[in-house]
Amino acid sequence: MSRAQLLEAGIDAKQIDRWLADGRLRLVHRGVYAVGHEAPTVRADYMAAVLACGAGAVLSHRAAAYVMRLLRGAPPPPEVTVPTTAGLERPGIRIHRVKRLNHLDTSTLDGIPITNVPRTLLDLAPRETPRNLTRMCHEAWIHHDTGPEHVGVTIGRNPHKPGAAKLRRAQGADVLLSELEQGFQALLRRHGLPAARTNIDVKGDKVDCHWPDLNLTVELHSWRYHATRHAFEADLARRRRSNHIAFSYGDVFERPQQTAAELEPLLRPASAPRRASSARTPGRRGRGRAS
Repeated sequence: MSRAQLLEAGIDAKQIDRWLADGRLRLVHRGVYAVGHEAPTVRADYMAAVLACGAGAVLSHRAAAYVMRLLRGAPPPPEVTVPTTAGLERPGIRIHRVKRLNHLDTSTLDGIPITNVPRTLLDLAPRETPRNLTRMCHEAWIHHDTGPEHVGVTIGRNPHKPGAAKLRRAQGADVLLSELEQGFQALLRRHGLPAARTNIDVKGDKVDCHWPDLNLTVELHSWRYHATRHAFEADLARRRRSNHIAFSYGDVFERPQQTAAELEPLLRPASAPRRASSARTPGRRGRGRAS
């Protein structure tokens, strides 16, 4: 809580000083206190940073991306956007100053004032690599149903923000999310087979690999992502809605020749010459299982 909040709640300055002395309040930033504990969490640290920066401040950039599950790995240091051009310094907090922050670009998550998903992506666009930005766009779609139309509206509200063109490109780019997907694409290249679009929307379903001109979808199954009943049933429902076959980790990394042989007649038009390979085995029927 901030000192202002305590005063508004009827706690006078002398009482605040007494609680600081006996440990009921712990100073986190100037004028911001942890109440009754000394066990900070990431979200508590982020909330304290926002409170320390005053009225209108919101969590933003990589800290916001972490809270919204757009960013993986260790939690980044607090970053806060404040609607002021005046100097403001707080140790341990990276502060971004803007002349005006539109309320339509902000939200609240777990009680923390925060930039919303499209604004967070736009803020990060200038400083992230294209690959990282594409992955964040994918996570925004998966976790928040945030697509190009939402980002486009935010760009329209902020026409002078840098990185808009880069963000639009990232939203239209394919992304590889796992070692299995990378291995499958490498298998296609080694055998001269057409590359797939990856992790794109097909009739409302997010699919692993897709060839639009062939209306063919390949799902890549790893037990890691199908170890719960919900994940298993969601996968079965996706199969019923799309024309696709499935390959496992073992198919890609342990039996690549057989997998390529199964894909060859599906990915090459009948009139196109096929590359001969004595190492390949005839295709098997009935594939469609998960590992």
